[in-house]
Amino acid sequence: MSTPTVFLYNLDNPRGAKIRRLCMPLGLRTALVPRESYGLPLGELAAGKQPEAPYAGEGFDDEMMVLSDCPGRLLDLLLQSFRRNKVAPVHLKAVLTPTNRAWDSVALHAELCREREAIRAGQAAAHPQKPL
Repeated sequence: MSTPTVFLYNLDNPRGAKIRRLCMPLGLRTALVPRESYGLPLGELAAGKQPEAPYAGEGFDDEMMVLSDCPGRLLDLLLQSFRRNKVAPVHLKAVLTPTNRAWDSVALHAELCREREAIRAGQAAAHPQKPL
């Protein structure tokens, strides 16, 4: 099994540094994903491959986190660490799966945004606003 790794998008800033510090004591390796690598399939990214040519398409500015080879218990500890240290969550997060390993970063981002919107719509439908 490979080293558990957290891939961080748009977190090359003080907030990202704080997240990287949360990962260290848990034995989680972190990697900042540059926009040039957005076209690389996630499975190849996790394998440490570099793109043959830099990604030139549209990117995204949302923070995103992808966990690779991270057992459930370790994921739980990471999320607990976010709460315990009062670090706001990264809203777009995923675990690398057999299904999404062939996707590139942009495709994963789009899917996570769709899922997030579906959850919001479901919550709104379950708790409709009463007319005044």
